[in-house]
Amino acid sequence: MSILLDVLILINKHMELSNKDKAEAIQNSIETETLAEIGLIHPESYKQHNPNVATGLQAILALHEQMPMEKVYTNVVRKFQDGDIGFVHVDYFLFEHTAAFDIHRFENGVSVEHWDNLQTNSRKLNKSGRTMTDGKTKAVDHHKTDDNKRLAQNFVKNVLVNGQIDLVSAYFRNDELIQHNPYMGDGVQEFLNVLAQWKKDGKPQIYNKIHKVLGEGNFVLVLSEGSFWGEHAAFYDLYRIEQDKIVEHWDVIEAIPEQKKRKNDNGKF
Repeated sequence: MSILLDVLILINKHMELSNKDKAEAIQNSIETETLAEIGLIHPESYKQHNPNVATGLQAILALHEQMPMEKVYTNVVRKFQDGDIGFVHVDYFLFEHTAAFDIHRFENGVSVEHWDNLQTNSRKLNKSGRTMTDGKTKAVDHHKTDDNKRLAQNFVKNVLVNGQIDLVSAYFRNDELIQHNPYMGDGVQEFLNVLAQWKKDGKPQIYNKIHKVLGEGNFVLVLSEGSFWGEHAAFYDLYRIEQDKIVEHWDVIEAIPEQKKRKNDNGKF
């Protein structure tokens, strides 16, 4: 009877947490080495979309054992939720300084599926003195979540996938854009100029397909596939929206390994 009571207490505790709080707790457990103890990942049915990690809980625990724990830290900078999904923007040291987005899908209070995108973080300031993770962190305008998701999705589809640069003014207020991409500075024109220069240099950033759009209030995360500087890549773009215009942007870009080098068959997206 006591074992059953302990299980019920644990379940109730997990159900009290929001999905974004659970996603934050999972990622923070890397630093505290408590992933197994917190019980927020399904021990058997955990579908992994990181192609560099085998599927299942045990594969993650084994990976953590390889990390230089004297250096490891996790700093969840932003946390959001969209239905049964919690997603977080994280400043890490895992094997190196890293910026990342982690996404968890929850069933019955525990994570059963995980996606992420990780990029080496040089920790240098970009042209406008910004890092990959600083800036606004709290969602507002929750009543406009669906509208904001449509706006961000349409921007990526029309401008980045379909290349309709003439439509860009529909998504921004004049040249206003707070930029956290490490290769760019602030401004819409700066963003377009860098993309044009990369294309001219023969190493374009190409968006081919949108896979997922997640949002809470005025923050929207768009997951896309394409190529970056000649490599098959995943793009995770986070947009902050004010008064129906995009005003701030963070991103994480990661190469997608070829099929034979992947450690699971679940697909990146």
